[in-house]
Amino acid sequence: MTTAFCQEEFDHDVWDSENCLSYSADGKRLLDAENFPSEVTVREGCEIICDDVFSFQDYMAGLKIGEEIPLEDRSSYLETIHLPNSVTHIGCNAFAECGELLSIKLPTGLVSIGESAFVDCWQLERISMPAKLKVIGPRAFQGCINLYHVKLNKGLEVIGEEAFDDCESLENIIIPHGTLDHFMKLLPKELHQFLEEL
Repeated sequence: MTTAFCQEEFDHDVWDSENCLSYSADGKRLLDAENFPSEVTVREGCEIICDDVFSFQDYMAGLKIGEEIPLEDRSSYLETIHLPNSVTHIGCNAFAECGELLSIKLPTGLVSIGESAFVDCWQLERISMPAKLKVIGPRAFQGCINLYHVKLNKGLEVIGEEAFDDCESLENIIIPHGTLDHFMKLLPKELHQFLEEL
C-alpha cells in the first residue's frame, strides 16, 4: 500500500475548506493540508494519510525564502488531530515537526506508521498503539523529547531502526503480559530497561 501521492490525484482532488484538507476523489486518501488550523478533523472513510501531509513547511516560519530557520521555529501549526478509525496507514513524515501536537489517538484500524511519521513532535507525551498495528517505521518517533509513556500492542511485527531515538523523557514502554521476549528482539538493548509487562 503506497502512501505517496501523485499529481493525477491532485488534478481530481476534493477540498475540505473547513479543515483545509485535500482528499483523493474517492475520499480514501488524504493528500495535503494547507495553512491548516490548530485543530483538524479527518473525514470518516479516509484510509491513508499520505506522506508529508501535516509536516512542517518552511513558509510556516514566516521568514523570507532562503533564510535559515532556527530549530525552535521549525514547528507546524497543528495542535490537535482527530483521525477516524477507518485510517489504516500513516505515511512517511506525515506529522514531522508538528511541535505543538499535544496528543493523538491512533485509529483502531491502523496497520502501519511510516518512516519519520512523528519525528520531532516535541510536545507529544503519550502514545498507545492500536491492536491491529503491525509496523512502526524507522525514526517514527525520533526526537519526541517529551514522550515518556509508550504502550505497544501484541501484534506488532516490526519496529524500525531508531524509532524511539532521542526520546529523552521516556520512562516506560508498556507491553502485553507474556511478550517480553518478543519485544526484547524488536527493540534495541538501550530501551529494554523501560519495558514493563501489563
